Amino acid sequence: MNNNQHIEKPETRNSEPETRNPKVRIKIVVAGVGGQGVVSLTGLIVKAAGFANIPVATSEVHGLAQRGGTVTAGITLGDHMHGFIEKGGADLLLGLEPLEAQRYSHYLNSTSIAVINNSRILPYSVNAGTADYPDVDSFIRFLEASIKKVIYITELDKEVSTIYRNLFVLGTTCTEANFPIGQEFIEKAIEETARKGKVEENLGAFRLGLNRKEKNFECR
Repeated sequence: MNNNQHIEKPETRNSEPETRNPKVRIKIVVAGVGGQGVVSLTGLIVKAAGFANIPVATSEVHGLAQRGGTVTAGITLGDHMHGFIEKGGADLLLGLEPLEAQRYSHYLNSTSIAVINNSRILPYSVNAGTADYPDVDSFIRFLEASIKKVIYITELDKEVSTIYRNLFVLGTTCTEANFPIGQEFIEKAIEETARKGKVEENLGAFRLGLNRKEKNFECR
C-alpha cells in the first residue's frame, strides 16, 4: 500500500438523508478494469435512476474499456449535480477489483462507504514478475480505520458467473450501503439492458448480492 495514501476530511454539509430519497445527493465512483463491466454497470445505474425519478449525471468514462485496462467512471445523483467528483468528494466507491479500488481511494473521505470485490486481475507488471501485487488486507484495514464503512466481498457464490460479478456487487451495495435507488428500479433497468435470453442470469446475480447475508457469503 502507498504510505502516502490518505483519506480526505469531508467538507461541512447540510444533514443528509439516511434513507432512500429521490432528492438525495450522492457521488459515486465506479472503478475496475476492462472486462469487468464498469461501463455497463454505470449505464445500468443511470437508467435505474431515471426510472426512479432521480436526477443523474455521469463524468466521462476514463481508461481503456478493453480487457485489462484501468476503467473508472463518476456518477452523481441529485439536483444540480453534473457528474464531476472532486478529490475526497465521493460518498460511495464501487471497487470491482481491489487494486483499482486502492488506486481511486483518494476520492473517499471519512463519511464514505466502499464496496470492494476481491476479484483480482493481475496487471502486466505483476504477471511479468517486475512488480508485486499490493497487500490488499493492509489496504482494507487502512480503509476500515479511515472511512465510515467498508464492505469487502471475499467470496462469491459459485452461481455467479464472472461476467455478472458487477451485478452482485451492485446487489450487495443496495443491501449494505443504503443505496438510494430501489430494487424495483434496478431490476427494471436490468430487464431493459440485458442481452436477449440473459435477463434471468443478470437478475439472478443481482439478487444473490441482495441476499448475501442470507446466503452467508464471506463479506466484512
